[in-house]
Amino acid sequence: MKRHTLVLAAVLTVAALVVPLSAAGAATTSAKANGPVVKIGVLLPINSPTAANPDNGDAFKAAVAAFNKRGGLGKKHSRIQAFVCDTRGDSNGEVNCARELVSDGVVATVGDLAYNNPAGVVSIMEGAQIPRIGLFETDLAEFTSAVSFTVNAGPVADYVAAAAGLAKEGKKKVTLVRTDAPTGASFKGFVQPPFQKADTDIVGDIAIATGSTDYSPYVAQLQRSGANSAVLAIDEQSASQLVASMAQLNAKIRLAGISATFSLNTLRKFNSVTKGTLLVDSFPYPSQNNVKNFPGLKQFYADMKASGKKNLQPTNIKPAAIGVYMAVLSFVKLVANLDTITKDTVLQALKTEKDINLNGLAAPWTPSAPGYSLFKSSSNHIVFLSKWDGKNVVTQKTPVDITPFFPSS
Repeated sequence: MKRHTLVLAAVLTVAALVVPLSAAGAATTSAKANGPVVKIGVLLPINSPTAANPDNGDAFKAAVAAFNKRGGLGKKHSRIQAFVCDTRGDSNGEVNCARELVSDGVVATVGDLAYNNPAGVVSIMEGAQIPRIGLFETDLAEFTSAVSFTVNAGPVADYVAAAAGLAKEGKKKVTLVRTDAPTGASFKGFVQPPFQKADTDIVGDIAIATGSTDYSPYVAQLQRSGANSAVLAIDEQSASQLVASMAQLNAKIRLAGISATFSLNTLRKFNSVTKGTLLVDSFPYPSQNNVKNFPGLKQFYADMKASGKKNLQPTNIKPAAIGVYMAVLSFVKLVANLDTITKDTVLQALKTEKDINLNGLAAPWTPSAPGYSLFKSSSNHIVFLSKWDGKNVVTQKTPVDITPFFPSS
């Protein structure tokens, strides 16, 4: 399992996590939390040239504001001060942000995404002994880092769960549709073994070039591959263009991918192509019709709505926002029993706290629980399957355990 294959998986799938905020600095606080200030940080590709999603930045600030209003952190109701650093999606930017957040004195980073030089970020954070909580792991260095503690299974697991879901529907001939990246040629070889264990065959591998405007050749490749399903490892904008071209050419192939890949507008507009689309994520899809089965979504919606941001209102919010929210929620729950919150006490809590309730939006979290296969720092090995039924995105209540599809060592 080469490091660059894991980097590729993240590049292809988490571009929707880009956050347009200013560089590290601005804090979100509230008088409701009147204890000592606790600094947390996040490094994200805010102005990356590959994609943009303003919801994540707004969701991060909304989550911090909501928890401050509800009393802040720990037993002394400490106030959260949130520092955000723009990596600009490049390797130097990622390590520079890591250094900047260390200099800012954060006790932890929450919801990080680094995909060009994640090993460099790990080196800096491990050297400073600053824990990273709820990060979106993209590299073997992160999966095995002593200071990395994720609460989601991650994009690699998501893709494999998609393959398992497609197989269950009899859609066992899969074509991969991915971004044309330098390391792209290795992507198929990396995911093929777990796909096969999930009873699916990869019969095609299509690389979409950055900046493409004509998607009809890609649709033609998809049709010639003989696939009855396609797993999309591309960003939202590319997916929208591909789906539009499929609709124009009347290409009927079952689609699947991470939730953030498909906008609701695309699902609704091209229903002849998108009906039945399988969406996968480590958390339930944030839609109003899923609140009944996942009551924790109600608080998520309330916290987002309270921000007053138009893009965080229930009818507008995108699924990527819940990942950032869950990272903040996990940190707040982790330190709930602490009197003093420092990087040292946070690391200790990560070693000792067990079965942390994440409002039913993820499995109870024991940060120190041994991982599985390459997921050394993750105790969460479940992925939720959702489906676009033509009107709504409906999440299955029982998630998929991805551990049977990976070797135990």
